[in-house]
Amino acid sequence: MIEEQNPWWISKDLVEENETYRRYKESPIKWIPDILDKISLTPFSLNFIFGPRQVGKTTALILLIKRLLDRGVNPKSVFYFTCEKIANHRELDQILEQYIKMKNRERIGSSYIILDEVTFPKDWYRSIKFRIDNGDFKNDVLILSGSLSIKAKGEIESFPGRRGNGKTLIMYPLPFSQYVRLFLNLPEMARSIEDSVSLAKKNIQFRSKIEEIFETYLITGGFPNSIKDYVIEGKIRSTTISDFISSVILDINKLRRSETFFKLAVKSIIERTSSEISFHNLAKEVGNIKTLISYVEFLQNLYFLKVLLAIDPNSGIPLPRKERKFYFIDPFLYKALANWVFTNVPDATKLAEAIAVSHLSRIFSTFYFKRNEELDIIVKDGEKFKGIEVKYGKVVRKVIGKIKDFIYLSRDLVDEKIVPTSLFLAFLDIPQSLETSEL
Repeated sequence: MIEEQNPWWISKDLVEENETYRRYKESPIKWIPDILDKISLTPFSLNFIFGPRQVGKTTALILLIKRLLDRGVNPKSVFYFTCEKIANHRELDQILEQYIKMKNRERIGSSYIILDEVTFPKDWYRSIKFRIDNGDFKNDVLILSGSLSIKAKGEIESFPGRRGNGKTLIMYPLPFSQYVRLFLNLPEMARSIEDSVSLAKKNIQFRSKIEEIFETYLITGGFPNSIKDYVIEGKIRSTTISDFISSVILDINKLRRSETFFKLAVKSIIERTSSEISFHNLAKEVGNIKTLISYVEFLQNLYFLKVLLAIDPNSGIPLPRKERKFYFIDPFLYKALANWVFTNVPDATKLAEAIAVSHLSRIFSTFYFKRNEELDIIVKDGEKFKGIEVKYGKVVRKVIGKIKDFIYLSRDLVDEKIVPTSLFLAFLDIPQSLETSEL
């Protein structure tokens, strides 16, 4: 059984016959996920890789295996297993026992143990924890991927003091700065807001092409399958959407949540994207606040949703009792989920704002403000706060509290403080994956 999933044990070149690798190589559009350079490969390491469904985690793992083999690693020291078809921790432990016996028989001192979709088996963590405590992996690197329902169930909390050099990594959809470079050769990117604005203005000659690519990004988002569909067929296939929704339903059922309440929460959030709203008002369709909050937290645990708190612009203190703003993190999520719950995808202005929020949130703490005036996004950059307005219509300049540093993102206007949203995001260096300490 384990030999079937590890054909490189026969010949390292057989990794190219892996179905995931074959689809990757045959795709007309592809990239090397930056998460490959962030995984700890120093023994002992227990790495976790999380991310939304179908974001490309399995492809990243197979590409990592190819990289290890190309570096001359002993093929039998690389063990991969997808756990989707095993029922519980006992079956998982039997699989690990098979590999450990083979490893000892081959006198392999250190190995790379990669368990994909490890959350499928019930109580999966019991086997991993036991093996770590037993010293079976003391010279190894473990890489475990799965749904973010791990966080929702608190299963990862079973590993305090058992991580070694390991990291917890979140893999997000491809950001626009990397997306645009799949189609256009652009110069360097910037990590600061000011430098991104400067680069956007220096490269204004690319505006028309970047805007065209951004319009496509508003449709596909950063999910590999939707991108590939659009490149090949000029649209996202219905099967891509239905497959994604099926994977979401799988998580809902696994955690014994109500599909009905989940859909009501999703519909309510989509229809109020970019609007400030209280949990009380958001909960009207769901039934009660406690239920609504639990499903908002569930969406966050799946890394589908970004929630912005209001902030006091004078003190810089968040205001958790005020209304919040809710955004799905990627245009594909809006398209797939809106189709599922029978509502409309937000217009281009709201989607652009959602993209700006989700991108900036990967590298900055993000908030919003509304009292007499509204400020779409406030980012904390070091000790300073900066205001960002996403306005596809008329731009109104303002000063709010201590926030006097503003950037205005427009559809096409350009001057000292106004820059097209597409150019700004094209030159802002947003990573696809992030290391986190929150789990």
